[in-house]
Amino acid sequence: MILDDLEAVLRSRRDDAPAGSYTAELLADPERIQRKIMEEAFETCLELGRSERSADRTAEEAADLVYHLLVGLVAVDVPLSDVFRVLEERRR
Repeated sequence: MILDDLEAVLRSRRDDAPAGSYTAELLADPERIQRKIMEEAFETCLELGRSERSADRTAEEAADLVYHLLVGLVAVDVPLSDVFRVLEERRR
């Protein structure tokens, strides 16, 4: 699954911190991660609220949000599987 693959890449960036890696830079700055999550959530909401939506643009903003949220989760060592477990527990 793409999210599992992405999580693995993000964890490797956290553990190895290659020079020039945007992800490694984010992981070194928790406040920046928070700001990016808020920014991308806002931009996704803007796209969702447009009277004339572009499916492509909305998907791009949602992808940015998911990426930055996953960076935040990796930064605090919360596996995506934990998020899925909570969702599964909430399912009725």
